Amino acid sequence: RARRRAMPASSTRPDLRVVLACLCLGALVGRWSAPSGPACEDAVFHRFGDPKVYDRVDVHPSPPSPSPRGSFSFSDARGTYERREFEAMEGEDPDDPPYVNIVRTFPGHLRSGDVHPCHQVNVLAFGRARVTTVEDGRERTRIVAGGDRVVIPAHTPHLYEFLEDTVMTESWVHARDRTRCAFEAWFHAPLRDRVGDPKKTF
Repeated sequence: RARRRAMPASSTRPDLRVVLACLCLGALVGRWSAPSGPACEDAVFHRFGDPKVYDRVDVHPSPPSPSPRGSFSFSDARGTYERREFEAMEGEDPDDPPYVNIVRTFPGHLRSGDVHPCHQVNVLAFGRARVTTVEDGRERTRIVAGGDRVVIPAHTPHLYEFLEDTVMTESWVHARDRTRCAFEAWFHAPLRDRVGDPKKTF
């Protein structure tokens, strides 16, 4: 008879408690890699940056978008920034249609360097990036990759540095009920200056 091979230690099933602890930790630090998960996912939506950040002398409103409404696509040396707008459903405000941004960025380039009054949600389709956030006055960095969901709490300055060709979605939600939030942005000069041209919106 065929002899059953012993399962190597590296292939053993992980302890469920360890898996849940890792998922909770991912939510708490603002990185969520599962499409759905336990209640600890809510933790990041109960975290906020400093709402007084907009009073800083090095934080100022970003330039207005060249195309604030409708679908559009903008490309430069960094890649492509595309807004995909959808038709509002019956009963929804036609002046506030649902939309999502789809962003492709080539390695070596940076985006963001700003801060928003709502939680920002990014889902990486593929690629790899270094995310910097300013929390309690200190910069904190994390590496994220394809399949990760990144939730950046409201009032938290942040910066993306792309390490590989990356495509990700971008949207904003209210923390209280996760409904879509109107886009507003302020540039955080210490981070935005690393991006380059301060007159660019994207």
